[in-house]
Amino acid sequence: MFPYAPWLVWLLPIISSLFIPLVSRLSNKARNCFALTVSLIALIFALSMIPDVYHLDAAESYELCVPWIPWVNISAGVYLDSLSILLACLVTFFGFIITLYSLGYMAGEEGLTRYYFFILLFIGSMTGLVLSDNFFQLFIFWEMVGLCSYSLVSFWYKKPESVRAGMKVFLMTRIGDVFLLAGICLLYVNLGSYSFHYIADNIRQVPLPVLTAAAFLMLGGAVAKSAQLPLHTWLYSAMEAPTSVSALLHSATMVKAGVYLIARLLLVFGFSATLIPMWLPSILWIGTITAFIAATLALSTPDIKGVAAYSTISQIGFMFAALGTAYDAPSTGWFAGVLHLVSHAFFQGLDFLLIGGIVHAVKTRDMRLMGGLRRDMPVTFGLSLIVLLSRAGIPPVISFFSKELAISSVLSSGNIIAASILYLSTALTFAYALRVLILVYLREKTEHVKQIHVHEASKIMLLSAAVLAALCVITGMFGEAISGIMHFHAEMGLSEVFSSSTLILLMVLTISGSAVYLTYYKKPALLEILHGTPIGRILERGYYFDALYGVAAKGFLALSNGIRAVENRFFSQTPQFLANCVIILAHKIREYVDVLAEEMLYVVTNKTLTSASKLKRLPSNTINHYIAAALIGFVIILLLIIVTMWMTGWAV
Repeated sequence: MFPYAPWLVWLLPIISSLFIPLVSRLSNKARNCFALTVSLIALIFALSMIPDVYHLDAAESYELCVPWIPWVNISAGVYLDSLSILLACLVTFFGFIITLYSLGYMAGEEGLTRYYFFILLFIGSMTGLVLSDNFFQLFIFWEMVGLCSYSLVSFWYKKPESVRAGMKVFLMTRIGDVFLLAGICLLYVNLGSYSFHYIADNIRQVPLPVLTAAAFLMLGGAVAKSAQLPLHTWLYSAMEAPTSVSALLHSATMVKAGVYLIARLLLVFGFSATLIPMWLPSILWIGTITAFIAATLALSTPDIKGVAAYSTISQIGFMFAALGTAYDAPSTGWFAGVLHLVSHAFFQGLDFLLIGGIVHAVKTRDMRLMGGLRRDMPVTFGLSLIVLLSRAGIPPVISFFSKELAISSVLSSGNIIAASILYLSTALTFAYALRVLILVYLREKTEHVKQIHVHEASKIMLLSAAVLAALCVITGMFGEAISGIMHFHAEMGLSEVFSSSTLILLMVLTISGSAVYLTYYKKPALLEILHGTPIGRILERGYYFDALYGVAAKGFLALSNGIRAVENRFFSQTPQFLANCVIILAHKIREYVDVLAEEMLYVVTNKTLTSASKLKRLPSNTINHYIAAALIGFVIILLLIIVTMWMTGWAV
């Protein structure tokens, strides 16, 4: 509808971020209003693109390009299809909501000019990532998203734990970035282009071994960015960021970039994705195992933000598992992964906005110090019930349909074991969601809560949360509209709510909910028994992933220090060794020259004496010839002496 919207939707936030320091000189209020206005305009631009793609066929897309680096066949452009526009709308919407929420949550903090600068840059970078029309441009935005996440996670740089968390995020995600870049380069070397359209049209020209290597390298990039096993531990550490930043990270930006990459690769590779040995099964099992492991960790951590972090890791595991069954795109698995990305964004964003208000009120993230907040924070409690229903996937919220489609796609692929693990993960999801509700709201107040004045969050924070809560409830009614935008026909109505899969889900949730209610509400002494068991210690230490990485890092550091010590010793002793060798060689040369000169002098002297004795018997006219010969001999001896002295001095 607006021809420049695909460009301005990401250019506007990026360029506007540069003006934040200038606007802040006018006043803090002007700076805040400027950031909020820019995020709102970006959202309007994104929404204006929906009609452009709604009436397209499933295989159709727009590609708008301008020359950038023509001598290596690189252009700058935007790629408009259902996936990119849906993600652009999601990113800009949450960018606006989080910016609005920040007006209340971040009020009074130092460094807000830096904060809003990176928020706008973050929104623009992530929007540019999902709208890029080629891998080269995608990778640039991929790195910009990483830079913004590092800067925002370590926003409170005066706290050592925030700095350490930022460095951990930066280093662990860089591992995936190297993998992604290597995969992109492999495709470029074989096809000579980064363009999605060109690669999709010529993907069969890539030899299967090369395509396999590129696909697995890119999968490594997605695993690191979306915090999947084994590169998942950075997301828990990133909870040192302001809660508003956590909401933005988890709902629609950095951790969703890996999911978007896999969904985009399935579209670009097309049927060739099914020919790559073990690629799709690897995506399926990485997601399945991650969903289970992260759910168990969410059930064990006492940190309320940590529960949300592990919940995100687990739910992204569901997305990966669904995408791993996508033997065609769009298909049930592909659509289920994308739909769960959307539904998770709403309830996880809502959860973090509520957590921000709770942490502000009780001054701690430890749920063991909370309790009884349902009386002091009734609005927050009511909105938390919506989080519980959405996270567990209770019908008719949209997460019910997305989870049901994800598990159904896994069952349809014949992976009964993976589907069973996902059902178990769903039970654990309800368990840790109910555990949070009991520890924070339902049980009696702790001594910590009794000593402080607990109050509701500010109106602007509650308003932002209420918008997301409403969307969590009503988006379930528009599931078929979303499927229409994605060009996939999916039934999401009462027939699915009253299906056999719903009955299985309710049975699973009843069992897990009863166990949590008994453990945390009726007989909390059971927890002490659990903590003393080996399983409790394993969960408490996060399956020792960080400890393993610590040992590996120490081993690598020790190896590098050893190599450095050998290197320093070698290069420090080498000059002395060479100098000694030169001295020894010089002495040997001097001795040889001395002996040679003495021998030559002896021979010449003997010859001279012999010639002199013969002079007496010669005629007088030949004496002159012998005198000349003698003079020549003398000159030769003199030259030998000079040469000997010079060589001796050089050797010394």
